[in-house]
Amino acid sequence: MNTTYEDLVVRHLPVARSLAARYAGRGIEVDDLRQAARMGLVKAAVRYNPERGEFLSYAVPMAKGEVKRCFRELSRSVRPERLDDDGTESATEIGEPDPGFDRAEARIIVDHAMGRLSVSDREIVQLRYVEGLSQAEIGARIGATQAQVSRALARILRSMREAVAA
Repeated sequence: MNTTYEDLVVRHLPVARSLAARYAGRGIEVDDLRQAARMGLVKAAVRYNPERGEFLSYAVPMAKGEVKRCFRELSRSVRPERLDDDGTESATEIGEPDPGFDRAEARIIVDHAMGRLSVSDREIVQLRYVEGLSQAEIGARIGATQAQVSRALARILRSMREAVAA
């Protein structure tokens, strides 16, 4: 940032402080609000064109916008409180991974892909991935060679990948 921009920002830091104070006590630390307002000043200084009017008439809405963005991000990042299985309240951040959701979503996708398979192909998948049998054991159970089971598994997995990608 060149000195002209720096001068504009430094001269108007009290404005950023004042804007941050207006929004204090609403769930975000004052220092964070000040930082956001300062960021708005910096963006305004960089984009400011003196021919279009006073700096403050351009900078104040930008700084307010940055402060309001903090609140929007806060509202998106925290879910409402809910009761856990043990009856206690908890708030979960939206960005936090929920393994239960991931498992449920994966189950739906796999069930859809499995539904497109023939009964014999579903049996091979069940024996291999649920019961954990080797290809040779599957072959012995269904009356096929290990090589035939290997080719069948490759074909089945290809088909399931296509179903998942669709």
